[in-house]
Amino acid sequence: MNVLSVVHHDSTVFWMPNGIALAIMLARGGPIWPGIILGSAAAGFLFGQPLPVVAAMAAGNTVEVYSAFVLINLFGGDFDCDFSRPRDFIRILPAAILSAWISAVSGSFALLHAGLADTADLAGNVFHWWQANAMGMVIGTPFALVWRRLPRGWFGHAKRGLETHGYILLSLIAPTTLFMDFFRGMFGGISPEYWLFLLILWGAFRFGRHGVLLLLLIVASIGYLGIDRGAADFANHRQTGAQNFWHYLLVVAVAGILMALILHTRERAEEALRLKTAELDAYFNNALDLFGIADMQGRFRKMNARWQQILGYSIAELTGKPFLEFVHPDDIHATQEAMARLSASTSVNNFINRYRHQDGSWRWIQWNSTAKDGLIYAAARDITEQKTAEDELRLAALVYQNSSEAMMITDENDRIISINQAFTACTGYTLADVLGKNPRILNSGRQSPAFYQAMWQALNSSGRWQGEIYNRRKNSDIYVEWVVINTVFNPDGTVHRRVALFSDITEKKKSEELIWFQANYDPLTRLPNRRLFIDRLQQEVVKAERDRQTLGLLFVDLDRFKEVNDGLGHSMGDELLVQVAKRLCACVRKSDTVARLGGDEFTVIISELNDKIYVETIAQNILNALSQPFTLGSSLAYVSASIGITFSPTDASHVEDLIRFADQAMYAAKNKGRNMYCYFTPAMQKEVENHVHIARDLHAALADNQFAVYYQPIVELAMQDRVVKAEALIRWIHPAQGMIMPIEFIAIAEETGVINDIGDWIFREAAQQAKRWQQDYLSHFQISVNKSPSQFHTQDLVHSGWTDYLQRLDMPRDSIVVEITEGLLLDDSHNVAKKLLHFKEYGIQVAIDDFGTGYSALSYLKKFHIEYLKIDQSFTRNLAPGSSDLALCEAIIVMAHKLGIKVIAEGIETRQQRDFLAQAGCDYGQGYLFAKPMPAGEFELLLKAQQNPADTRD
Repeated sequence: MNVLSVVHHDSTVFWMPNGIALAIMLARGGPIWPGIILGSAAAGFLFGQPLPVVAAMAAGNTVEVYSAFVLINLFGGDFDCDFSRPRDFIRILPAAILSAWISAVSGSFALLHAGLADTADLAGNVFHWWQANAMGMVIGTPFALVWRRLPRGWFGHAKRGLETHGYILLSLIAPTTLFMDFFRGMFGGISPEYWLFLLILWGAFRFGRHGVLLLLLIVASIGYLGIDRGAADFANHRQTGAQNFWHYLLVVAVAGILMALILHTRERAEEALRLKTAELDAYFNNALDLFGIADMQGRFRKMNARWQQILGYSIAELTGKPFLEFVHPDDIHATQEAMARLSASTSVNNFINRYRHQDGSWRWIQWNSTAKDGLIYAAARDITEQKTAEDELRLAALVYQNSSEAMMITDENDRIISINQAFTACTGYTLADVLGKNPRILNSGRQSPAFYQAMWQALNSSGRWQGEIYNRRKNSDIYVEWVVINTVFNPDGTVHRRVALFSDITEKKKSEELIWFQANYDPLTRLPNRRLFIDRLQQEVVKAERDRQTLGLLFVDLDRFKEVNDGLGHSMGDELLVQVAKRLCACVRKSDTVARLGGDEFTVIISELNDKIYVETIAQNILNALSQPFTLGSSLAYVSASIGITFSPTDASHVEDLIRFADQAMYAAKNKGRNMYCYFTPAMQKEVENHVHIARDLHAALADNQFAVYYQPIVELAMQDRVVKAEALIRWIHPAQGMIMPIEFIAIAEETGVINDIGDWIFREAAQQAKRWQQDYLSHFQISVNKSPSQFHTQDLVHSGWTDYLQRLDMPRDSIVVEITEGLLLDDSHNVAKKLLHFKEYGIQVAIDDFGTGYSALSYLKKFHIEYLKIDQSFTRNLAPGSSDLALCEAIIVMAHKLGIKVIAEGIETRQQRDFLAQAGCDYGQGYLFAKPMPAGEFELLLKAQQNPADTRD
């Protein structure tokens, strides 16, 4: 038709085929252009055009359509082939206007060249051709795209069907009336063409795109027929009428199509909103979470059904009530603060409080709330189970210290497909480093193939494995990690993924090893400590019993260590212990255990003994090694050791017994002179048990009056052996064992501290007895009491109590003589010197007991103003003419007298001993020759026997 209009000088305003071709290309894509060529060629041959014209027109139409296609896609974004957006039509308009020139120009020149058109008409032909093709794409393309799918709902029910029929009928009548001059006279001089817009509005609002495009197609077709027939306002001149109609049709088309598209877009938005609203309502009412709307006072207005499931109340019971009524009392304040923030138009997220269930229990609820237009919109979730799980996790966290965990995921072929940042932080490998690789890149080589074989066996059988692995970081550092591997299986049982969680426990392992070392080893000597020693001893005892072998245990205690430690300082003392540990280890086999129990005590466990002589060899080697000098800084130190030895199972088969027996044997070695070893014997245990019983009974003996004071006379040799003094000696009358001598319990009393109370009690007893005998027999009668060295090392001035006690008794202070051992004078303790001088200041005399058996300096005798020296019985026992003992006694007597000190000889048992001492000038004598120790009553009879009128009062 377009061609014919040019050939026959006709004017057409609407050419539909190119518009339909463009619609097909937009819907199907550019590759359909061969179909356009064939269609155009077929149309040309149908109208009898020569081949060159047909070819030119086919090419022009194809290029035109394809150019429009390209321009539409070039103008931006994806084109909606459903033609539902205004912007899609706006993209068609420029594309149609621009591309329509192609076929207009090519077709017009082809006709001119074929002689089918005049040169004078070329410009008009090109312009008219362009108008027809452009309008064909402006109306035809949308029509073809939209009407690919028939409209729905036009005949859905009778009323709608009636409206549809009416619209179609009016769409035919109105253009016919307007453009075919039918019923034209009814409108008089009015131009009704613009009334068509009312019909377009009806179509746009009620029938959408389909209705408007159908109307436009009818208008274009009937309008063209009317112009062709010379009817209607637009046909007053064939060309000018066609131009006016083209512009009229363009305005109507653009306005109608855009209106329809805008309304369609709005309808789609409304439909989407309806669907979304329905979806939200369905979600609201069926959601597993809690949704609700409340006013600013907290009263529920709308709630979903989940509330009833969570709290047990019906929706009716909850609606209209303030939710504070259901909040836990402890959470009300926080809830009110959250509501205050909502009132200030602030959203509240992740707020947690508790709500009361109908059964009285409490449910934890987590909220996200916002306020808008005076209402609170809240979404909540029941997290009661989560809170319970959190509590359990919190409890677990107290047991297990939380640490960052690295994660690695491998595929079914054990190739790494994903890692997290913690993995990178732990190993140094990034995802790019390990992606697609096997986890063996972490292998440190520390585990054996058997280890990995067992791991894979567990993974293949149970899908899970966990344990410690030594792996290697990217920088080659070895680290320890705790690995948990879980397998995710496919439905058919094959491996889908493996997930490995890594916890770097290197520092934890180091800490554990350090803690274990500190718990089991001595930090100074790095030898096993008491705990590890006992553990190993238990193992060795069990092993010895199982293998029927002998086990040796040595207790080694250093002699004179305190002197080194105090004299050279604690740092040198520590160095000495370190060197001792090394020498001990050098004396035993590697299979033996050397341990430090504490202080200067060491132990040696000797296992798998074939001969007990070997233990003796080791003990002697230890003594020899420790007797060598130790270099401590710039000083040399000398120590020795006392060793106790016991055997299992010979002596004992229990660890506690072995330790106790070895300790007893060690103390026996010390008591025998030190720098020696001693084997345990059953007698030692008996002695220890007796020691324990005495120590236990001593605490009750004083309170139960089990002690008694015996008195041994001291005679004046120059006065016919007259009794002038006495030594107070304690005796323990034990309710079960009878009389116990001081030598059996005094040392124990010193160890337990009971000696102080016993000493005070003896003093008071002796003072009272001395006063009585001074009154009845001798006015200057003296009683001497022995004072333990340990009594001198207390911080208090207990002796001031003694002088006060003598003062209360109204007795001379020299009524009591304090006997001390010779070694006490050498004690450089400030307390000893202070108390000895205190005795001198208050008039209490001091006697040196057992003189000659120890070490003393004569200067101390003068410094502390000693009144008496008591010659030990070891010298008096073997007195004979010309004997060395006699010479010593004579020397002591002469020395003492030169210093103004009187002499008392102990242990005199024969008359000959008495006479030798008297001849040597000894002042006093004491011993069985004169009398044994006796109770106060017997002693008083002795005093009565020697009493005469002349000496009752001296």
